[in-house]
Amino acid sequence: MPSAAPQDVWDVISDPHRHVRTLPTSVSQVEVLGSGEISCTVSAMGKSERMLVRRTKLEPPRRLVEQRVDGTREGTTEFVVEPDGSGSRVTVTADVALPRLLAGLAKAPIEQGLSRQLELLEQEASS
Repeated sequence: MPSAAPQDVWDVISDPHRHVRTLPTSVSQVEVLGSGEISCTVSAMGKSERMLVRRTKLEPPRRLVEQRVDGTREGTTEFVVEPDGSGSRVTVTADVALPRLLAGLAKAPIEQGLSRQLELLEQEASS
């Protein structure tokens, strides 16, 4: 993210109200709850399911971990923000519990969604 300073990126991902602006179109019906948790519907490959996500680790201004806490399936997303020249390098890692056969099919849509989220994150952090 050549145009987004690390602190600007952190300000977006650590604020649930700004963070939800970076979610790809596969995530809909998004609501930030009073607790800061994010309730939403995720859709992929013709299937949709509700999920609830909670920030479980905040290590400002470098690392944020979110965990799915609705009991449907396990899932964790980690954001690591590092200075890179005058901008930032952001690494996003998602770990989603899926059956083996479904995991192979879901890999490409998940990677596309994360790539889109990084594009939207850069836009939000640079504005």
